Amino acid sequence: MVIAGGLLVFPSTLSAQLSPFPDVGLQQDGGRDIPEILPPDLIEPVINPRQTSADRIVRIFNRDLRDLEEAQSDIVEQWEELPKVVRETQRSTGFGYHSGSVNKRPKWIQIDMGESVTPDAIALFPVTAQLDDEPVYGYGFPPSFRIDISNDPEFRTYETMVEGRVDNPLGTRRWPFLREIEGYTGRYIRVNAIGGLWRNPKTNQEVFALSEIMVLEDGRNLAVGKMVSSLDTEERSDQWSTQFVTDGITTLGIPHGSEESPGFGFRARSTEPVSNSWVQVDLGESMPIDQIQIILADNPGTVPDPTVRFPYPMRVEVSEFPDMRKAELLGKFNPSQISMIGVNPLIIPVDDAYGRYVRVTVLGPKKPVKISFDLAELTVYSGTTNVAEGKPVTGPHAVSTERWKAEYLVDNFSSRRNLLSYGEWLSNLDKRSRLVRRWLEKEETRLDLVDRTVTRGVTAIGSGLAGVLGFVFFALSRGRVRRRKDLEALRQRIASDLHDDIGSNLSSIALLAELGKTEVEEPELVLEELTDIKVTADKTIESMRDIVWLIRPGEETWAQMLTRFRETAAKLLRTHEYTFTLLGSSSEVRLPLEFKRDLFLIYKEVLNNIVRHAQAENVQIEIDCRRNRLDLTIVDDGIGFNNLDQEFREGNGLRNLRMRAQAIGANLKVRSALAEGTRILLSVPMP
Repeated sequence: MVIAGGLLVFPSTLSAQLSPFPDVGLQQDGGRDIPEILPPDLIEPVINPRQTSADRIVRIFNRDLRDLEEAQSDIVEQWEELPKVVRETQRSTGFGYHSGSVNKRPKWIQIDMGESVTPDAIALFPVTAQLDDEPVYGYGFPPSFRIDISNDPEFRTYETMVEGRVDNPLGTRRWPFLREIEGYTGRYIRVNAIGGLWRNPKTNQEVFALSEIMVLEDGRNLAVGKMVSSLDTEERSDQWSTQFVTDGITTLGIPHGSEESPGFGFRARSTEPVSNSWVQVDLGESMPIDQIQIILADNPGTVPDPTVRFPYPMRVEVSEFPDMRKAELLGKFNPSQISMIGVNPLIIPVDDAYGRYVRVTVLGPKKPVKISFDLAELTVYSGTTNVAEGKPVTGPHAVSTERWKAEYLVDNFSSRRNLLSYGEWLSNLDKRSRLVRRWLEKEETRLDLVDRTVTRGVTAIGSGLAGVLGFVFFALSRGRVRRRKDLEALRQRIASDLHDDIGSNLSSIALLAELGKTEVEEPELVLEELTDIKVTADKTIESMRDIVWLIRPGEETWAQMLTRFRETAAKLLRTHEYTFTLLGSSSEVRLPLEFKRDLFLIYKEVLNNIVRHAQAENVQIEIDCRRNRLDLTIVDDGIGFNNLDQEFREGNGLRNLRMRAQAIGANLKVRSALAEGTRILLSVPMP
């Protein structure tokens, strides 16, 4: 595979694993993106019983209700013993297989394992998509399916390992389907969608879709990087492809347990400019290598950072010699490719590799620089055994502190918690999903019991409650009027944002294109105009993403706001040295839309001003969300300006910041002096 016009070459054994990494400059297919999301029930289902006055009254007189709530408490206790699922970043590209338009039935998709395997479990991951701002659980997951195994690619003879059916709409389609099996051997594994297909509720189109297929043996996913074929497929390079089904990337992220990590991982910091840095594991003896997994360090504020970015290209090699003589290249990845894995392991399938030393090399630019990088874990599989665990780790620029040590690279922990095999992890998810379904079923029964009891009470004292109900309906009606006014105000602000930001940029693009038409005789000027068009278009796309994020349902919590802050800093300050410090903890408390909008725009405007005007090298971002207040401090070491001078007059930028701060009841302080940088402090009560 060749990336960027021949700048980067990958070995053929990696072609399937690297399929999520599209060619640079590849034209994307048309059609509307369908963002994939993680079902909220997998993270934190609603496990608090409704606590209205009616519930409390019925609880006193109805023994059945008390019994139901005790059963729910038992389920919650079992639930809390299982590892939690951490939300992965939403994605709108590269998330699965989608059937085509062929009318032949049954639809099927199959994996060529490359050799005969004896799996002990199969897992199917459904796609949960966002269609017209509404979550659709189990997009394309077949109501009935069969999983067969064969040594014949045409499946003229086969054995059926699994027959499955989705009977409960709240069931398997929201969570991975896992089935343990034994006694089956074969090279080809086929998933057949038997019977009727799932229908798209918006278009009524019949669809067969899967996000990921895992073939497990002793807990390891053997399917990663294997070749996939199907009866038919809708191939879109940016979103749907059969190869995405075995890329090892899911919205569930890293297979974590519940044990907290003793350290953060391996850290390297060169004190002098160098062309590369590396870390190496000594396996103790030469052996066959079948798969390597690399987990990037997640520098642990309390908010996970889903926008994993590795600052330099990375090369992975294996050799029988510690100095990497006769080394075999297993993979080479650039930062944009690594960022596509999200919060997932970087999984490198290997064919016929053999050696004792595994080295990860970080490649700096052509001109030597001080190189810094962090890794949480390096896993090396020989067969189904992690042979790297506990082995010696060396590196020329290793840093040793209380939380960063060389041995933490092979301790079977990420930066946050212990790592599980995919088999154990999926088994826990399966138990979790069953408990959630049981709790939801009992909650439905409990609510019905309360409603029936209240209905009988209302019938008995209906005349007395008539006045109360009338008052309630009147209050609700007034609430709806207020909500309509709020929505109308929101529409006006969105229209203003689109006009001022998007409209201005599009006008610039049109003007630059018109100028380019008149300069066809001067190629250098045309190139300059095209470059300006690209920059303006990129800004327009980013502005549109921000507007969509601000109004997207399901993105209103404080934890999600902090995640967006980290994403924005990573994008805007990519040429700066910066730190992002969080004091306090995130929460799932929902933020008012007005507060969310103005706070985010203040934060982004400050970072944009640093990039455009400050000429800074270092930026410090600190967020303190303790004591039910938010204190946001942003400090840069740029050229500054003397805002304490009596003749100083604030420009539009500072005035806009103060207006937005005033709108959310915040106190904004700006301190700056020439050649001494700028310090901005925003303090506001949490809503």
